[in-house]
Formats: sequence, structure tokens, C-alpha cells
Amino acid sequence: MSLFPAYGNSPAAVSAKETPEKPAKETATTGEDWRNNRSYDKKDIDDGDIATRGAKSDSSTSSDSSEEEEEEKDKDQEQKKPGAKKKDQPQGKPLEFDAKDEFYVDKKGNMSFRSLSKLTKPTRPRYKSRMRRLRDPEVKPTERAGRSKLSSSKSSRYTARKPLPTEAPTAEEKSQLQEQLMQTRVLVQREPKVLDHWLQLHRLLDLNLDRANRLAVAEQELHHLETALEHHPSNEQILRLYTDVANATYPASEVAARFEKMLEKNPFEYTLWTSLIMVTQGNMARCSVPAVLRIYAFSMRRMQVGHTDEQSRKFATVDTDRIMLKLFHNCVLFLRQSGNMNKMFALLRLEMELNFPGLTVDCFEACTANEESLIEYEEMVLRSGMPMPEIWTRVERLRQAYCYLPYPPLAASAQDEVERGLDSQRCIYSDDVVPYAHALKSPNNRLHLLLLVVQLTKMPLVRSSCLAEKLNPCIDEFGESEAIEMLFAGLADRPTYAVPPSVQQAEFEAALINLAKELSVTPSFMPHFMGHELYGRTISDLLLKCIEAFAAEGEELKRHVFLLLWLRFQRLLVVLHKLMGKLTKEYLSETRRRIRNQMIKPENRCVPRFFTELAMCVFEGQEVDDNRNRAFDIFEKIIQQDFDSDKPSRDEMYAYLVCSEMLIRRGRWSEAIHLLRCTSMGRHAASMPQTPCLELSLRTGLELLAVEVQQLDSLPAEMPLEEYFLPNRLIMLLRVRCLLWRLDARNAQPDSLFDKLLTYPLGPKEAKASEWRRFLREQVMEVQIMQMQLPIPREEDRGAEEGNVKDKGGKSKRLDELVELGLEEFPRNLLMLQTFSGFKTMLWHKQRARFIRTEAGIVSLLHWVLAANTRFANTGGHDELLASMAGCLHMAVRNRLINMFQTFLPTKAGRSEIEEEQYRILRRNSIYWRLYLKCLTDTRTSFERTKEALLMAIDECPWDKALLMDGATALPKEQSFLQDLMTEKEMRVYALAEELDMLRSGH
Repeated sequence: MSLFPAYGNSPAAVSAKETPEKPAKETATTGEDWRNNRSYDKKDIDDGDIATRGAKSDSSTSSDSSEEEEEEKDKDQEQKKPGAKKKDQPQGKPLEFDAKDEFYVDKKGNMSFRSLSKLTKPTRPRYKSRMRRLRDPEVKPTERAGRSKLSSSKSSRYTARKPLPTEAPTAEEKSQLQEQLMQTRVLVQREPKVLDHWLQLHRLLDLNLDRANRLAVAEQELHHLETALEHHPSNEQILRLYTDVANATYPASEVAARFEKMLEKNPFEYTLWTSLIMVTQGNMARCSVPAVLRIYAFSMRRMQVGHTDEQSRKFATVDTDRIMLKLFHNCVLFLRQSGNMNKMFALLRLEMELNFPGLTVDCFEACTANEESLIEYEEMVLRSGMPMPEIWTRVERLRQAYCYLPYPPLAASAQDEVERGLDSQRCIYSDDVVPYAHALKSPNNRLHLLLLVVQLTKMPLVRSSCLAEKLNPCIDEFGESEAIEMLFAGLADRPTYAVPPSVQQAEFEAALINLAKELSVTPSFMPHFMGHELYGRTISDLLLKCIEAFAAEGEELKRHVFLLLWLRFQRLLVVLHKLMGKLTKEYLSETRRRIRNQMIKPENRCVPRFFTELAMCVFEGQEVDDNRNRAFDIFEKIIQQDFDSDKPSRDEMYAYLVCSEMLIRRGRWSEAIHLLRCTSMGRHAASMPQTPCLELSLRTGLELLAVEVQQLDSLPAEMPLEEYFLPNRLIMLLRVRCLLWRLDARNAQPDSLFDKLLTYPLGPKEAKASEWRRFLREQVMEVQIMQMQLPIPREEDRGAEEGNVKDKGGKSKRLDELVELGLEEFPRNLLMLQTFSGFKTMLWHKQRARFIRTEAGIVSLLHWVLAANTRFANTGGHDELLASMAGCLHMAVRNRLINMFQTFLPTKAGRSEIEEEQYRILRRNSIYWRLYLKCLTDTRTSFERTKEALLMAIDECPWDKALLMDGATALPKEQSFLQDLMTEKEMRVYALAEELDMLRSGH
């Protein structure tokens, strides 16, 4: 029969008047004469007939037997309801149709098809609630039924899941736990010095075996934790548990009172100070800039006073300078994030002048001549005719890019400031910032202070994980810096020039630049910003002031550190201009002129390391330079200079190494081998003849390495801060051996010396006990990663002068394993993160799981975003198919990014412990929320969803101005609300909407 009964050849099949006495079985046809269908003929049909026909046509089936069964059921129902009449039948709604139509238009769906009792077996699909993999344990059907649908095994691909919630303990298990609780209570009284007993007691109390009130349980836990702190003062685990329980139990005001009471007993506890600060700073109702600054002023004043009473003398061994440096870093970071740039730079100036008497930091003073172009840009924006929200956003960022420095203290009073037309908020006096600036007690900590000052101005100087832990050890509560420019440390300090540029590296750098354009906040030295020249000049002048601060005798190495940072910053600006297509010959020549002005000074004239940095800067800009051999000419002068000793210094060794890597990049193998042999044998390049033997060089270099390894036992456990920026002989000899090993035709496999070094002299146990060994272990891993990425040159290319170096499959299969091992120990190493994000052939869920487990905070998340962007990078016109799939690729990246951010949110069901811990670090960082908002600001996302994310972000970071500015861009209707919020929290607002409205109407 026909699938559609209306297409039958019987007139009865399409009769407009069917009654219950004439069932539908009479209308069954074979469908042969379907062209003579008259069902489209318009007839006069009343409402009752429509309802009857609908009921009859809905009950038609594909067989006569089913029709008979339906008829019998109808008769049974009529027998059960003898009082039912035809008039009691539900009246159907009249059909809505147009008189021009030749058929009826049914506007209402048939609800009878939405409730089917069951499907026949061939049409019923087989659903499996859980699909096993080989590594999954065996699960019984009874256990599988009790599992929640949200905790599927899919999450086991990415991270270790939380243990599934078990059933309530039985009476026997409960009695055992209560007995264990009683025993633990006895143990903590007998052996209070054992930390595990206190932690076990806290776990048992948290089970709430007696089903008591949660408030009573929390108070009992807090009492035991306070007792544990008396026996284990400054223990991080106990303090973390105490702060978590207190924040989850009491309101913010009572939590602050408890922390203040504990700080009276131990005023030198950094964890308690940060927890007290975040109770105010991280609370939407309590957060305001003056309230937070009062706590910072009190805490740093307490560190300055030191051990004065009998209670604080118990902690006389505590280094208050280290705690004060951490609090100072967080205070300046808070001022920068809240938009108070004027107060921030005034504080930095006062802190430097207090710790370096006689130093005048005039680079942090505003100059009216530098802000003349601001008026021109504002006029262009006001005349543009854009909507008022867009005008306010652009003018606010413009003024923030130019007006970040405070006025010099020339005005006598506030009345004089108004008469002169000055902005009162830009007139910062010493009395305004003196509560947050104190002189350090030990002069040895002044280098640490200046490095923090330079880093807080967004100068990228941290590429090593060990250096990041030394400068910013605690990132749990405050997160890390919100400056995206910190990722440029790999561009400012290239790990090596021997590895040829690859497509993955170019894609990574392009994705990094695009991400920095979206997330950079003015003022910034990024070349796409208005006023980037002014801010770049401010950072350069600050570094020169730091050089001047260490001009005294005995501090030569510290002065070298800041001059190296100044040279790296000049090279970074060249690299940024090159990557953004803005590098010109004039800019490169101006940069060379600035560097040479520093090199001609008497104290810098005889330092080979400075000229090496100049050659590296010239090499970065060789694309626009007329003389492509200018960098090698500088190296030639270094090689031909007079020698102070028979053996090259470590600065000369570094110059030989960098020059040989550049020669390898150019394909000049013979010259590179000569310099590498000289460095390996500890000889000057000018006095050593060129010989083709490499075996002697490798053997001599191994002997020098053995000497350097033996000297590790004489090194102190703590590493001086300046050594992080100066070249190390052991690492340089390893890099030289790595290059010679690759250039030797007989050595096809990687050198096994690295594995031997990482086993004993620089093993994990030795690295935990010594800061020197930990830093060297990280550097050795970097050299080993470089070795696995080096190309294998052909035999005919070894003597070629110029040639294209191609990768012949030199990457080892162990590269991904080595990088994963390195990230477990050094999660904040930028080279390892960049290398791991370039593994496009790795399965995405494996790469995603490693980034989740990497405890690097926002740095790991940003490389996760870069990995997603480079993994689906569009090649443009190189492939027409990929070019046509650009929209699909963009959608894939967007979906993956949204899934990334939602992985850590508390609203996600089945969140693992690792994801929960990562959210603890990420939730206080505005970059996390700003990236999430940018992904949601799309045509495929509703405003309600974006608003929910914005409210969640403001609740976590209510002090961050950049977050509120991005929220105003994503939700223009909420701009007035966000402006009022900035004013309420007393953030720095440079442009008022009323002022701009008047200025625009005046034009």
C-alpha cells in the first residue's frame, strides 16, 4: 500500500466526510492512481467534521489488523463511557488558511505522534550509556547504573577525576570512623608536632559523622586548626585549610576580624596578609581602592617596624624585607589594574629614591610637550560621528596612553592646580604614597626591588621558571600579572639562533602578536597603540636610571644586568616592529645609534657582552638593512680585540657561541665549526689555526665540562639574583658540544651526556636542595630540547658558505616526552610551553590534559589558547580548500576556547580536583575573564549569556578596570552601569561621558 494514504486511487481515501461508522480500512488502496488525487479540492467542511476527520486520519495504520484493533479499542472505550455523546467530543480549532490557497494549511502539530508507547525492534536504536576503552577498569552493570550521567568516562581523557560520591557509610563503617576519630584526637594531644595527625583530624571532622550543624563543625575545625598553628607556625597547608574554612563559613567582615586577630599573634605571615587583603579586594561589596590601600599601608608599616615587642621577637629570624617586597609588588599591581597609573608611577619613584639616596628619578614626570598629539587624536575621535559609547571608550584609552605619568610637584596647593588648569588626580605628592613606600633594611635586596619595579612596568624579563618563582613565588591568591607583554620574554631573549625558523614558529609568533593586540592595555610599548613611543621611552629611561643606581664600586655585575635588560628591550622593539610589518631602515638606524651612544662610554667600551647584544639587535633587523653582514662585522671586532688572559672570558665565549649559531643559520658551516672548536677547547679564535678535526675538540670540551661539574659542590645553596641574567660556563660548553655533536657526520644519534647529567649531578633530589642545581637543571633541559630540534646538515653542505638549511627529520621521538617531563618540574618555562604548544600531530585531548595539569596559572592558559589558534591556522591563498574553510576553522577554534574556559568554572558539573585548583589560580586574573568575554562576543552568542559571564567576572575581579572596559565593549547597554561601578570603586577614570558629550556638541 502507499506510505501516504492521501495518494491513493480510491475516492474514499480522500473523502472529506468520514464518520466513525466508516472506518479508514475502506480507504486502503495500492496507490497506483495517485495522480488522480482530489484531496486538494476545497470543500465546505464544518468544525465537527474536521475534528472527526483528524481523529480518524491520525488513527490510520499500515495494516488491516492494526486498524481492526484500533476499532475494537474505540468500541471498548464507548462501552466504558455510555453517557458520552457526540456533542461532548472536543471541538477542533478552525484551520487558518488563505483564500488564495488551493489546500488547507494545518498550523497545529499532531500531538498523538509525540507519545509513542514503544517502537518495533528493527527501528529501535541501541544506546550505550558508557563506552569502555582499553585502559578503563571493569565496571559491573550494577555499578554502572548508579553512576551519574554527568560524570562520564570522557573526562578521564583529560584529567584525573574526583572520586565519585559514595553512599552513606553503613553502621559498621561509621563506628570504625568514629573510633578512628577518637584515636586521632588522642594522637594530636600526645604528638602535636606531627603534622599528619592534624591533617587527618581535619579530614575526619569534615566528614561530619554525627550529622551536626555545619556551623558547629566549621567552628570545631577552625579551633583545631588554630591549635595546630601554635605547634606548626607558618605552615602553608594548615593556613590554606584555615582560610578556606573561614571564607566558606562566615561573612567577609567576620573573616577579616578573625584574620586580624591571628595576625596579632604572628604579624609576619604573608599568607594571612594576602588572605586579609583579598577579603576586601576580592569582595564585590567591600572592594574600593582606598579600603584596599589602607590594608596595604598597615601591613607594610608593620613589616617596616619589625620585631618590636616580646610577641614579635619570637619571629626574629623572619626576613621582613622579603615579605615587604611581595606586598609592595601586589600593591603596585593593584594600582595598575585599578587604573591609578599616576599614583603607581609616583609610588615607584618614591620607592627608588628612598632606597637609593641621591638618585633622581625624573623619568617618571609628565611633560606637556609629550602630550600635544593627544589633543589631535581626541579631535579626530570627537568629529568621527561614532556612537557615544565608542567615543568614550576610545578617548579613555587615548588619555590613559598619554596621561599615565603624574605632574611634577610644582603647584603649591590644590587651588593653584585648578587655576593652572591641571588635573588634580595627576598631582601626586609624597604624602599621598608615602604609606606604601619604605626603605629596605638590607642593601642586598635592592636588586630584587629594582627588578620588580622594571617588571611592573610591563618589561618582559622572565623566561625561566626558576626566576619566575624567585621574583613572584605566590600566584595562588592574586594570580599573576595581567600584562600580556610578559609573553614577549622569549622574543627579547632568544634561546638560540641555531634552530632554523619553521612554519610552526612563524604561526606561533603571529598568533602571539594577534593575541597581544586584543589583550594589551594602555599604556603599552606595542607598536599598534597610539603613544607607544612615549611609553617605550619611559621604560628605556627607567632602565638607564637603574644602571645609574648601581654605578658604585663593587656593584658592577648588577649594573651589567640592567644594561643587558636595556639592550634586550631595544632588540624587543625591533622584533615587534618586524613581526607587525612596521620595521623601517630609519627606525633600525635610530636604534643602532641609541645603543652605540651607550657603548662609547668608558665603563662599557671593553665589555664583549654588550657588543654581542648589539650584533643580535642588528641581526634581528637584517631584512631591512642594506648590509646583511653588519652583525658579523661586529663579531669580527670582538674576535680581533686584545686578550686579558690566555683563556677567553665567559663574555667572549658567549660571543663565539652566538656568532657560530648565526653562521649555522646562514649555512656557513666551516666558520661556525672553527668558532665552536675554539670555545670547546678554551682558546681564543684569533690565535687558533683552523683544523678540520672535531674529535679532539669534543674530547677537550668534555674535560672542561668535567671541571665545571666538579665545581658544583663548592657553590652555595642559594643563587645570587644577578646570575640568572649572566652567561654560565657549564651551559655554554653544553651548547657548544651539542652543536659540534650535530655537525659531526659520525654522530647520528643525540648525545647521551645530557641524560647522565640529569641523573646524578643535576638530578631531581639534588635540584630540590640547591637553587644553583635547580636552575642548571632547567637550562640543561632547554639545551637538550634545542639539540632535538637542530637540523641534520648534509655532508656536501658542511663546507658551503651560503645555503638553505633544511630540516632532514632531526626531531627525536622523545621530544614530546622530554617537554612533558620538563613542564612537570618547571611549569612556567616559556620555551617548554612554546615547544609543547607547537605539537600539532599530538592528539588534542592529550595536549589539553597537559596544559590543565601544568601549574603555571595564566601563562599555561595563554599558551593553551595559542595552541588552539595555531593548530587550526588558516594558510590563506596557499590552499583554496583551506581558504574556503576559514569560517569553519574559526568556529572550531571558538568552540574549543569556550570549552576551555568553561572547564574551570564552578558551574561545570563533574569538575575535577585539578580543574578546581586551576580555577583557584585563574579566577583572580582578568585575562582569563577577558578572553572568555571576547569569545562570547560573537553573533552566535546571546547577550544574556555574555552578561552572565560579565557578572561572574566582576564578582571575582571587581577592582580590574580593563575587565570593565571590555565589558562595556561587549555590552554597550551596560556601559553606564560599568561607569558608575568604576566611580563607586574609585578607579581612575580619565574621561567623563558628560564632558565628552559637551565637547562633541561643540564641534
